[in-house]
Amino acid sequence: MDAEPEPGMPDNRDWTTVLDGGCEECGYRPHDPLTTDERLAAVAERWVVVLDRPDVATRPAPRVWSPLEYAGHSRDLIEVLGDRLAAMLEVDNPTYADFDGEAAVREREYWRARAASLAGQLVRDTGRTREILGRVGDADWDRTGRRGDGYVFTVATLCQYIVHDVEHHLHDVDG
Repeated sequence: MDAEPEPGMPDNRDWTTVLDGGCEECGYRPHDPLTTDERLAAVAERWVVVLDRPDVATRPAPRVWSPLEYAGHSRDLIEVLGDRLAAMLEVDNPTYADFDGEAAVREREYWRARAASLAGQLVRDTGRTREILGRVGDADWDRTGRRGDGYVFTVATLCQYIVHDVEHHLHDVDG
């Protein structure tokens, strides 16, 4: 796909609700944050398989991201998780800039990505985030950080929130 595709469908849902009740759409139930490392490793392996599909850049509908675009978004979310975890470990109650996934799709032109290159980036960024997770000690799980809209995450809930997001997108693409 050479030309910029139509924007994705606007998504104004409050996804923080998955932290309390899980996600009926994909089946996610809040996981033990101590398992975040292994879940991220599994996510990366699953995305590598998805990115090997011959139709990876094909959108199923005009305003629905392709598996390639979802993979780019997931790579970015894994990177965001690492950045935010590092900030939460280094600073008391940091505030993060908002992350606009739809804007990132356009800015980074996910639809132009080479699937094999994206797979490598996703594995690399997952490894980096897992290294940061390895620095989380028992006393760190309740450290807080604040999203731009004021929502307060702990290290534990941020891990749950982002793992849900990347697992949900695997569900979106039958990965």
